Amino acid sequence: MALSGSLPQINLGVQEKIELREDLKSRRGLAVSLEIIGHNCGESTSTMSSKISNKCYDVNLRLTYGMRAIGKGGAAARIFCGLMNLPPPPAKFERRNSLFLNVLKQLVKTPRNAAVHEAVIANDNNSNIAVAVDGTWHKRGYSSLNGVVCSTSVENGKVIDFEALAKYCSSCKGKKKPCKNCAKNYEGFSG
Repeated sequence: MALSGSLPQINLGVQEKIELREDLKSRRGLAVSLEIIGHNCGESTSTMSSKISNKCYDVNLRLTYGMRAIGKGGAAARIFCGLMNLPPPPAKFERRNSLFLNVLKQLVKTPRNAAVHEAVIANDNNSNIAVAVDGTWHKRGYSSLNGVVCSTSVENGKVIDFEALAKYCSSCKGKKKPCKNCAKNYEGFSG
């Protein structure tokens, strides 16, 4: 979205002198409050530089999604913003993860169900279908904390099911009991 699409209209004369100010106190992550002042007419208006989606500013959601898409998190976002001379990312960067998780779960559910249905039909409506199972870990060796296992239909080559494996939960770190939504679902060797 272009910034000009989010700016309110102000009636400016031909000789109008305008000033654009950033209100540093109203910054929300990468979203900033901009004030447009017409000095000759005395009019002024302000707007945020980004629209709000799901109670979050769009630019902050895009930053979180971009970092997650390349396998990075809040620490990498802070480094990136610093290197690009941008304001720091939102303090609640990690809280956006659940929003993306829910959306992505819905996106993969329908095609997976269709792949299972297709494999059953190809197997003469018998639900006892042949699958190939494979898995991998994030890193080679035995030190990896994250992995994935996937089952694929032998009939049509489509993904039937998958499971992400985690040997570690950042929310439970240092706690005696597992947290409510503990990410750790695997114990044993990786590799």
